[in-house]
Amino acid sequence: MPTCGPTSHTDLRSDQTTSCAYTADHQPSHDRLPEKLGYIESTPAGSPVDRVSADHGRLLVTRPSPYVRRQWLAREIRRLREEHGVTGEAIARTLGFPRQQLSALENGHIGPDIDLVSGICDYLSVGMNRRTAIMDAAADGWTRSWWAADAEQMGVRQAIYADLESGAKTITEYAMALIPGLLQTPAFADARLRSDPARHGAGFDPAAAVTARTHRQRLLLATGGPRYEAVIDEVAIRRCAADPTVVAQQLRHIVATHETYPSATIQVLPVEASIRGHSAPRSSYSIYRYRDPQGSQAVAVDTLTRDLIHTEPAEVDPYLNLHSRLKAAALAPDASIRLLRAAADHLESTEGVLT
Repeated sequence: MPTCGPTSHTDLRSDQTTSCAYTADHQPSHDRLPEKLGYIESTPAGSPVDRVSADHGRLLVTRPSPYVRRQWLAREIRRLREEHGVTGEAIARTLGFPRQQLSALENGHIGPDIDLVSGICDYLSVGMNRRTAIMDAAADGWTRSWWAADAEQMGVRQAIYADLESGAKTITEYAMALIPGLLQTPAFADARLRSDPARHGAGFDPAAAVTARTHRQRLLLATGGPRYEAVIDEVAIRRCAADPTVVAQQLRHIVATHETYPSATIQVLPVEASIRGHSAPRSSYSIYRYRDPQGSQAVAVDTLTRDLIHTEPAEVDPYLNLHSRLKAAALAPDASIRLLRAAADHLESTEGVLT
């Protein structure tokens, strides 16, 4: 008979580039925003959801992730320098910018200085089409939206996921130990967020975090939102990561989401599944494909203390290959829904027995 108990896994997430961790300081920190962005800024009062207008929500569905756009811009600026055989120090000296500012641009850490980016294009005589793509990415990288203002309350780890979800064409997830955050009910999310209070900063507010997660789900399932596919390991379903009643309701919520929204597809990976090549996933991850002209992709790999964010194709491709194997080994959607219903029925039938 299964028992319920705490788990050391957490679903508040941080972000790390290939070489450094995401922090609130990596958000664009300038006082001005390019007018072309068209974003509606949040007002000071209200919860994260209340502060986002309906128009803003629609924009968030289509605008590209600022983080991913900064990473693409960083690679493109480095590529330009290498093509012309010019050092960063030479460019910075010629344009009159500190070398550290160019380094920050090439690392994608902060909102790019528009004048610096434009100056680089002028200095290297970049063609019109390429220049347009670069300047568009620079403008997108400036974006500060609802998650930036509320990062401390909702959790910095969750804020970067809200950023990554913005403008995604598809979101594909593998969940190894817990139900994905984008599928969690408020009760389940609250239980998980409160499970380890020592992990959160002084400004963290569990209620605000749950509200923000709910808003992310609304954006996911909104008309024109991304295609969502999740492969959930059977371990995440069988493990009681909250009160059994809460878990049962959580499983039924997944079923309802799958049946109500054509854009959402859920599959369960059985414990006994045979994965091609005997592949063994080592962690949960999320794969994002975007609508930007470059067809950008990103992968967020879940770890206990922080998450690794990959945007380089050489780092993304192995996860795409792994996921195709996991998806092929998972139960078909209809069979997955039957397993989820049976698991929920079992939990409800044993209510009062499980502890």
